[in-house]
This record gives sequence, structure tokens and C-alpha cells, in this order.
Amino acid sequence: MKRILFLFATLAIFGCASQKQSQQMPYWQLVFQNDFNGNTLSGSKQELSDALKRGSPIRVSWGEKLADGTSCVEFAVPDFTTLMNDSDVVVQFPMSLIQTNYVDPKKSFLKTNPPTGWRALMSTDGHYHQFHYDLKTGEITRIMYARTNMSWYAFISKNDKRNVPVLATENTFKLDSVVKR
Repeated sequence: MKRILFLFATLAIFGCASQKQSQQMPYWQLVFQNDFNGNTLSGSKQELSDALKRGSPIRVSWGEKLADGTSCVEFAVPDFTTLMNDSDVVVQFPMSLIQTNYVDPKKSFLKTNPPTGWRALMSTDGHYHQFHYDLKTGEITRIMYARTNMSWYAFISKNDKRNVPVLATENTFKLDSVVKR
């Protein structure tokens, strides 16, 4: 009987420790969603801001369901992020290549005639700016200004209690010189 009680007590202790440990393990969590006008759909900008200040990686998704029922959701990891006024986030995505199709995988290839690159900027206020450019000539072939719903993910633990540092303080940037060419 004592062995059985010891076994149950041991399992309970390890179970609690395991549950506590799983709450500390980071994973990709949806922390904020905005509509195409920047209105909050779910989560909070504060949680996104806190995750950024703690140094957590983020990624963004956006998508659309067409009238015929087909859909496309895209995910991107930004390579440059700006937190504005401790609230809005603006991200820039690294260059990637344009696909020939976004709803039919059998028709999805990299655009090669001409080979076309893509860069984009998105913001929690709902605006989306992108351009395409010809990889052979470097010429910008398309500029798009749009608005869209966006989903913002952060790689954080369930109960992230890490300190949120103050990163913007007064009088911390001193310009020494500027050279214009």
C-alpha cells in the first residue's frame, strides 16, 4: 500500500513539474490580429509589443478566401521590425520570389519570365505596401498599396513573465555628422 501511495505521489509531482515546464516552453502563439483598418480582431498590441521588447521572434500571416471558395494564406518572418510609440508595429520582409499561382499547387512555380522578386512592408494599422522587381534589370515592375487583415505571432511561452525592458528613452541618440552625396 505504501508503495502504491509513493508511486501516485511521485507521478503527481512529476506531472505538476511537467505541466509547469510545458508552460515555460516557448511556441508560436497568435498574440494579435488586426483588420484592414487596423482595428483589433483578437489579442492585443501590448502583448505583441512586450514580446518584441523581450526579444521574441515574430511572424505575420495574411490571407484571402475568394468567391469560388479557393483560399491562400501567406506567412512571413520579417527581417526588419519597427515598434512605433510602444503600440504599432511595422515590419519589412526579406526578398522572396513571385509564384505563378497561389491557390493551385499544381500550377505553383517560381515566376521566371522575367524572374521577379518581391519585397513588402506591413503594419498593425492594416496597411500593406509591396513592390515587384525584375531580377535581371533591377527595374521595379509593380508597386502596390493595399490594406489587409493580419495575424501576428510571437515565439513565447504560455506565461511569459520575463521583464519588459524600456528600450526608448530620451536623449539616447546623438548625431555626430551627416554626409550627403
